[in-house]
Amino acid sequence: MTLIKRQTSYGIKTNAGLLALAMYILSFPTFSQDISDIDELAVIGNRANVVQLGDDLSVNLNQLGTNNHFLTTQSGFDNQLTANQQGTNNYAIANQSGSDIEANLLQTGFNNVALVNQMGASLMVDLTQIGIDNVAIVNQTGSENAIWIQQYGSGNAVGVTQWGTSQQVVVTQGNLSN
Repeated sequence: MTLIKRQTSYGIKTNAGLLALAMYILSFPTFSQDISDIDELAVIGNRANVVQLGDDLSVNLNQLGTNNHFLTTQSGFDNQLTANQQGTNNYAIANQSGSDIEANLLQTGFNNVALVNQMGASLMVDLTQIGIDNVAIVNQTGSENAIWIQQYGSGNAVGVTQWGTSQQVVVTQGNLSN
């Protein structure tokens, strides 16, 4: 009679444990990118509210239609915001804090507003408003920040406030009949 010694293999349990640990670590915002894509193409009361905390975050918003609104809060490093509002009552509020942050906003058609507030270093706002009641109001606090605002058609207004060092502002206003 020959006896064969039975061997127990723990390899599968070890590999599964390492895989679970890797998935856990990669789920933290600092190790993975959080991208919020929002398309609101309905022709009624569009709205959006996005809150992102962490690094390498991105918001891409498209609102086409009637009652556009949009609020956002981003905090961290290397964050980006791109918003496109077309339609009727557009208004957008964006709060961003951290470093290496960008906000690109386009508003076309009717009651535009936009209020943007950024705090940190290497901040950038590029805001374009086309059509009817425009307004803007942007605040930046920190260093090496830039603001570009283009407003065309009707009500125009602007507000820009910058505190800190190495700031840049360019504002262009005009009407659409040129």
